[in-house]
Amino acid sequence: MDWSLESFFKEFDGADYRQFKNAVAEGLRALASRIEAEGRLEPATFSGWQAIIETMEDISRGLSHLSTYLGCLTAADAANEAYRREEAALTHLRSEMTKLESALVHAIGEARHDHFEAFLKRDALRDAEYALRRWREKSHKMMSLAEEDLAAELEVDGIAAWSRLYDTVSGKLTFRWVRPDGTEETVSMSRRRSMLGHPDRAVRRAVFEGGNEAWAGVEDTCAAALNAIAGARLTLVHRRGQKDFLEPATFEHRIGPAALEALHTALLDRAEVTRRLLRCKARQLGEDAVAWYDLEAPTPGIGSGETVSLAWEEGVAMVESALRRAYPELGAFVREAVEKRWIDYTPRSGKRPGGFCTTSTFNGESRIFMTFDGAMGDVITLAHELGHAWHSRLLQQARPLARSYPMTLAEAASTFAEMVFIEGMLENPEVPESEKRRMIDSQVRQATGFLLDVPMRFEFERNFYRAREEGEVSVSELKAMMVAAQRRLFGDTLAHGGEDRMFWASKLHFYIAEVPFYNFPYTVGFLLSRALFARFQKEGAGFLATYEAFLRRTGSASCETLGREVLGVDLESPAFWAETVESLAPLAERYEALFGG
Repeated sequence: MDWSLESFFKEFDGADYRQFKNAVAEGLRALASRIEAEGRLEPATFSGWQAIIETMEDISRGLSHLSTYLGCLTAADAANEAYRREEAALTHLRSEMTKLESALVHAIGEARHDHFEAFLKRDALRDAEYALRRWREKSHKMMSLAEEDLAAELEVDGIAAWSRLYDTVSGKLTFRWVRPDGTEETVSMSRRRSMLGHPDRAVRRAVFEGGNEAWAGVEDTCAAALNAIAGARLTLVHRRGQKDFLEPATFEHRIGPAALEALHTALLDRAEVTRRLLRCKARQLGEDAVAWYDLEAPTPGIGSGETVSLAWEEGVAMVESALRRAYPELGAFVREAVEKRWIDYTPRSGKRPGGFCTTSTFNGESRIFMTFDGAMGDVITLAHELGHAWHSRLLQQARPLARSYPMTLAEAASTFAEMVFIEGMLENPEVPESEKRRMIDSQVRQATGFLLDVPMRFEFERNFYRAREEGEVSVSELKAMMVAAQRRLFGDTLAHGGEDRMFWASKLHFYIAEVPFYNFPYTVGFLLSRALFARFQKEGAGFLATYEAFLRRTGSASCETLGREVLGVDLESPAFWAETVESLAPLAERYEALFGG
């Protein structure tokens, strides 16, 4: 592993680790007894319930610390059985915490309105008001406490277990890569995404086909996991009396159904804005349309035609330099993260695919997981994940109940960091024109990803859950649904036969247990970040204080509230989203001018 985890614990399963874990477990047991004995939320018990909330926040810090640590270990070494076994054991502690939260939510929900409002006025709870109001709202869509406890216990060996199985399978999976010269190499699946950014189309196609052949070998396992995760969620939706399978997701991601529908409507109505970029790319490829394995590739003619392979130190220097010019504090943060060894980046066998940033609310430290294979896309990923870490840094002093922000707002921070990075590169006179062309090309790939690929995933998931309500969905049906979703969003820019029928299996996001409908928040965050960045370009460095205030409020406001109060826009209007999509038109014009429209 590249990162250092010693500031978490001296060693895995060492004395300090066991002592910390036992303290968290004991804290959960003691808190359960306090909740059971406290009685109803009313003036006479206000002090007791306040203490319970504060104690729960302390325990949540401990769980966050353990989860971050074990998540890092299992991602970096997915084949390690001891790590996986301990991570599975941690789900029992999470289950106990979920049960206690349910009891607390239930108590807040059944309190009299006047008592609840009086409770919120306590000085120690003013910065927790938003979270407590959400708990009261959530209480109206709960089963009985006994049923919620059972659901929390079953999740350990249900949704979470299927998700862990997928992580194990994907972490161990390798594929056969047939090189253009006919030689073969066995490659870990974690390297596949970077390799799909190779400038040689023959290499991309071989990697794509080899990877999908490997995924086809485990397609029944993946389908079983996907069906089980969705089936369990649907059962809970119906038992809790929720409106539909999207309600838990919109509540979790703090964006209302009206705003989400307005977004999806605008994306479909303005799809040609983004498709225009792919048509230009297809012409450069000498094709009528792109194949799926072309989406992450650099545009032909971007440079000499040789493979662009950056050393890790070069990639770090690019990110640090660009961010320092445009956003000095964020640039300095890059150096801190590197020097403190917060990043695991080496390609290696057994490493889980994908990338993430995770933060312990106990020690305030973040860790970034990614695979750096020398591609420009990997440099973009580094900037993206550092944006998440910076977001966590800005919230470091907030109480746990005011630190928990939804993915929709988290992705605004990470994507904003990407945009600052790219613009910093483009404005730097020391950066060669060839590199600037690559950055513009990266912007194009980012736009097509967030405005076509990610909405396609939402389209697929929504159709899949509708079908799953009627029964299990077969492998062949999953493939057909995926192709249909790709055709609907990409239109004729995607070559017939060039679809990715196995994307439902290869995309980790569909299998994440903790968060339903993991994908659409990326598009929300991308477009919000564009709106934020437009203000930054207009107002200059003076806007950064407003931007940081935006991030600090993400733990205590909805997307609509922040849109209205910070940006002065209505997220329930398709016009806002459409206008933001249309802001890509200058990028399309610049792209066509550089590469031949």
